[in-house]
Amino acid sequence: MDFLKNMALPQSAEHIELLHYLLVLILFIFIPFISMIFGGTGLSLYLKRKEKKDLDENSRKLAKDLIEIVTINKNVGLILGLVPLFTIIILFSQLFQTGDSTNLIYLGVSFLLLTIAMNYIYDYKNSFRYIGNVDLNSGKIGLVFVFFSLWCFVAGITIAVNYSDWQSTGFFGDLFSGVVIFRFISFLIVSFAVTGGGLLFGFFYMDRDKRDYDEEYENFVRKIGVRITFSSAVFIPLLIFINLLIFPNDSLSTSVFVYVILGLFFIFLGYHFLYMLISKASSKFTALLFITILFTILTVIMSDQLVISNSTKVNSAGLAFRYEEILSELKGETGPVVLNGEEIYNIKCGSCHKFDVKLVGPPHNEVVPKYFGKETQLVAFIRNPGRVDPNFPAMPNPGLKPAEAKAVADYVLQIVKENLEQ
Repeated sequence: MDFLKNMALPQSAEHIELLHYLLVLILFIFIPFISMIFGGTGLSLYLKRKEKKDLDENSRKLAKDLIEIVTINKNVGLILGLVPLFTIIILFSQLFQTGDSTNLIYLGVSFLLLTIAMNYIYDYKNSFRYIGNVDLNSGKIGLVFVFFSLWCFVAGITIAVNYSDWQSTGFFGDLFSGVVIFRFISFLIVSFAVTGGGLLFGFFYMDRDKRDYDEEYENFVRKIGVRITFSSAVFIPLLIFINLLIFPNDSLSTSVFVYVILGLFFIFLGYHFLYMLISKASSKFTALLFITILFTILTVIMSDQLVISNSTKVNSAGLAFRYEEILSELKGETGPVVLNGEEIYNIKCGSCHKFDVKLVGPPHNEVVPKYFGKETQLVAFIRNPGRVDPNFPAMPNPGLKPAEAKAVADYVLQIVKENLEQ
């Protein structure tokens, strides 16, 4: 997938931030849909098998209704499945164009496998039109392909999330790493929670007035939907907590913890709506349950994106510098605009920092030498600071543009070197 990196253009700091927002939006479209595709296909095949074994008419009807609810039609499969995944690949190629991350390889394989899977799954869905001739083989093949597609997708996202710590051990080594396996199992569990919530929402809320179901069949659907949703959702708080523990330590921030807490709040709210659905059997709770599950997924996506942003800030700073260099060349300038680092430092930094004595922050002469030869990392820290030493408060973001941060970094490095040489 290196050709995508070669086609990518350097991005400004503002554009990089926008790319992360776009990723949140696209992932929020893709993940719930593909989760229902996987969970719905698997459950539909299980119900068809149960129908043959027990001659259960309700199982036959639900197998058909379920695959229709989760797949909708082929155009929706293209718009909500393949197009978002391809867009995710393009966005990551922009964010990781200068890095050596292998996540694009896994996302590319995921796209190819999903393309094959969707064709088989929709063939399985369409075969229900022919009474007594349901194409179970297409459903099984489609399920296998979407299973491995999701595995590769999770590997690609996991590598991006753990960008600062990831050491690739080869294609199969990455797929079978402990972190990828855990996140993949988590994805499968969440898939069935989304499928159960989507079934209840689609059956009792969206299609309530379109179809005439007998009470026995409604109770059967409610029982299946509640059982799947509860048995999956009960593990989600534990999965969210463990996922937080495996994030790289240097990529965590207050905002990450805020989204984790929000995710736990939404899933516990979902438990409440699930209980109300069981006790009162009201269709309005199906919509509330499904929405809370979706919002839980959104908080996980946003926490992942924050971690990716934090772990790739050095790479992002490099992209921003390259963007300014190209922009300067297009304007006919010989190089980036030269800024006076000392003036910026005195305005933005001088109230909290000194070179030789402790002020609000530690003396530069003691902490800056570790950045010798690592100017880009110092620039990245200036633009996205955090708490390093527990004996000092967290450094606030000075709000500097990439060129301004570079000018300050150059000035600080120069002065510290001069001080140490004396």
